[in-house]
Amino acid sequence: MGYLLVARHAPSIWGRFYWGSDKESLQASLFDRIHSVLCKIYLPRIEEIVSSSGAEAVVFTHYFGASVFAARNRLRIPVYYVNTDFVTHRFQRSGLFSASFVASDAAIEQYRTDGIHNVFNTGIPVSRKYCSPMSKIAARDRLGLDRSKKTVLVTGGGIGAGPVVDVTRSLAKEKEIQTLVICGNNLRLYSKLSSMYGKSQNVRVVSFVDNMPEYYRASDLAVMKPGGLSLSEALSAKLPLLLMEPIPGQEQLNMDLLCANNAARRLKDCRRAAEEALEMLENKSIMEGLAGGTDKFCRPRAAEEILDIITDR
Repeated sequence: MGYLLVARHAPSIWGRFYWGSDKESLQASLFDRIHSVLCKIYLPRIEEIVSSSGAEAVVFTHYFGASVFAARNRLRIPVYYVNTDFVTHRFQRSGLFSASFVASDAAIEQYRTDGIHNVFNTGIPVSRKYCSPMSKIAARDRLGLDRSKKTVLVTGGGIGAGPVVDVTRSLAKEKEIQTLVICGNNLRLYSKLSSMYGKSQNVRVVSFVDNMPEYYRASDLAVMKPGGLSLSEALSAKLPLLLMEPIPGQEQLNMDLLCANNAARRLKDCRRAAEEALEMLENKSIMEGLAGGTDKFCRPRAAEEILDIITDR
């Protein structure tokens, strides 16, 4: 919850914390002490749950408490760590885990630099629905969309962060584009955009949805925040990506890596989002290049691969 508040309202503060704690420093040392105190308070409850459940392995997807739990329990039960961004932070890398799972060769190199070799590039786990995607036409029919129009999805992730309003305002001017805007849990954003485009014929505004695979498959392009899980879903759906204003830290690193590998492009000006979107959609060479880049990171079966590795060890 603390991360969500800072990320939404003061992203620069989160960025300073992220970069400052990713190396040996006074800031990192202070956090390590706070982390240690919190683990003494909360980890016993987690250990009790694990013990009473009869679990044969433990998989962490967040660094909080993970390495401390492994240090205290790895001789009794194997402990694994799954990174949910494409580049890792110092807090996530530990040789105490029975194995770690990452989503890029760059992350593998980070681990090896730290002398950790029990790490696998599996991708980030997503819903099994992405393993058998429906056709674009079927998805548009399911959502009641025009089959023939260029369709652009706009999302700021679960918290509805970023310049979603400016991006939507730009896209709404292009009548040949049908724009889908997902506001997540940001009710203020949903209320504002609904009042602006509630009667629009080419803009649809929704809040939190539980059928994201359909929205991804129905779209020709996504303008979105570069959060690790959202990116993995979109990449698994093989959706071309235009990435907007990352939160400093892991989102910035995600975006830099994907753009460097031609798996996404960066939105240069949110007020000209329509122009940049059309430039991509109408340029065959750009779209073919992105398709090739996307294939490097499209891992819809990441969860299965992780489970196979765990059960084989």
